[in-house]
Amino acid sequence: MNKNLTHVVITVSVLAFSLLLGGGLSLIIGLSYDAIIWISPRIIIIDSLSLGLAILVSLYFSRFLAVKTRSKSLILLLSFSLMLGAGIISFAGFFLSNPASFLYSDNRTVTFLLVNLLFFITINIITSGFVVFQQTVIEKEKALNEEKVLKTQMELELLASKINPHFLFNSLNLLLSLLKTPDKAEETVINLSELLRYHLDIGDTKTVSLKSELSMVEKYLFIQKLRFGEKLTYQIDCHGTGNIPPLIIQPLVENSIKHNMDITDHLSISLKITEEGDQLVISIADSMAGIRPEMLGQGIGLTVTKKRVEYFGGSFLIKNGGIELSFSHDKNTNS
Repeated sequence: MNKNLTHVVITVSVLAFSLLLGGGLSLIIGLSYDAIIWISPRIIIIDSLSLGLAILVSLYFSRFLAVKTRSKSLILLLSFSLMLGAGIISFAGFFLSNPASFLYSDNRTVTFLLVNLLFFITINIITSGFVVFQQTVIEKEKALNEEKVLKTQMELELLASKINPHFLFNSLNLLLSLLKTPDKAEETVINLSELLRYHLDIGDTKTVSLKSELSMVEKYLFIQKLRFGEKLTYQIDCHGTGNIPPLIIQPLVENSIKHNMDITDHLSISLKITEEGDQLVISIADSMAGIRPEMLGQGIGLTVTKKRVEYFGGSFLIKNGGIELSFSHDKNTNS
C-alpha cells in the first residue's frame, strides 16, 4: 500500500474510532442518571475529534522521537503531556462557551469530558508504549543483524587470507630439490613470493579482477607442476572478464590436487571461464571427477568456498563431478 494512502487510512480510522468512543461514553454517562440525559452532540464531536487528533500527533511524534532518542521515558512523558494539554484546551473551550455549567454538581457534560479524557490518555499510553516497544525490537534486530554480518565478513576475510601451510612446506622442500637447477629454483621463488604478496595485499578487498586471480592460480599450478612433474597436467581456458571474490578459485584447484594425487598415476585439471548472458561462469573439473554433493559439510574447503560464493551473491554447483561457480556481472564491481 502507498505510504500516503496508509497515513490517510490510519487518520480516518483513528478519528472514526474517536467519534465512536465519545458517542459510546456519552450514552453510558447519560444512562447513569435517573433518566436518559443527552449530552450535546456538538460537544461530543468536538472533544472526541480533538483528542483523536492529539492521539495521531502523539503517535507520529513518538515514532519520530523513538528513532532520534534512546530515552523511552521521555517519549512517554511527552506523549502524556500532549494528550493532557489537548484535554485541558478542550475543557477551557467548554468553560469559555458555557461558564455556568460548572455551577452544577451533577453536570453530565463535565463528567463526560473527564471520562473521555481518561479513556483517551489510556489509549495514548498504550499506543505510545507499543511504538517504543516496536522501535526497541527493531533496534535489537538491527544490532543483531549488523553483528552477524560483521562476524561473517570477519570469518570470510580470515579464511580468504589463509594460505595452506602444507603448500608452503612442500614448496620449500621443492626449492631444496631445485638447488641444482637455479633457473627453475629462481622462477619458483618468484612465483611463491608473488603468491604470498597477493595473499597479504588483498586485505579488505571484496573483489578482484578475474585476470589477477587467474594469474595467481597459474603461479600456484606452476609450482605444483614442478613438484609432481608429468603426474599433473592442467589447462586454463578463459573467455570472460569481470570481478570475483579473491582466492575463490585456488582453494578448489588445491582441493583437487590434495584429494587426488595420492590415488592416481595422472591428474588432469581443467579450468574454464565463459560468459553466459549476464553470468560469468567458472568451471573447475579434474580427470577423477570425484566431487559429490554429499561431500559438502564433511570438509572445510568446499563448505567455506560455497559460503563465500553465496555471500557475494553467486551460485555454487557440483556438476558432473566438478564445480561450477557463477557470478552476475552487475554485482561484480570493484570495492
